[in-house]
Amino acid sequence: MKKIISFFALIISVIFVWQGINFYSVIKAPLIQEQNQAFTFVKENTNIQVIDDVDFYHGKEPFYIFKGKNDIEESVIIWVPESLDTYVIKRQDEGISLQEVFDFTERELNAKQIISIKLGMESSIPLYEIIYKDQQGRYSYYFISFKDGSYLKHYHLKV
Repeated sequence: MKKIISFFALIISVIFVWQGINFYSVIKAPLIQEQNQAFTFVKENTNIQVIDDVDFYHGKEPFYIFKGKNDIEESVIIWVPESLDTYVIKRQDEGISLQEVFDFTERELNAKQIISIKLGMESSIPLYEIIYKDQQGRYSYYFISFKDGSYLKHYHLKV
């Protein structure tokens, strides 16, 4: 009897795992398709030759952020709105680096824990979004300019 129960428990577990994987792939498919469309847009409309990283920024207007190298081997960043109707391209050395943002966060923001640092864009201004937990345990969002690291805005979520 124990063997039969174990067998059915195993079958039910396999079905749950299979359905979970299937559900995940169905949910993820439109996002992958949109990212592929953005990838095609960037390849057709810019001089980027190598794409090293793609990220998504959820701001007032969503953006795809592409990092890579152009045809003369310069490191570039391309901001593409979800509408895929335009883009902004900048060389990496036109702004502050991720390491500089990390150093700023540790030095100036007194973060208890850094959650993420990512590129984004708001009101046509390329920026870094810094998400961290402050000393009171609140999730904090701090936005600085990509160009020079100047303050743009911040807010905290109360716990």
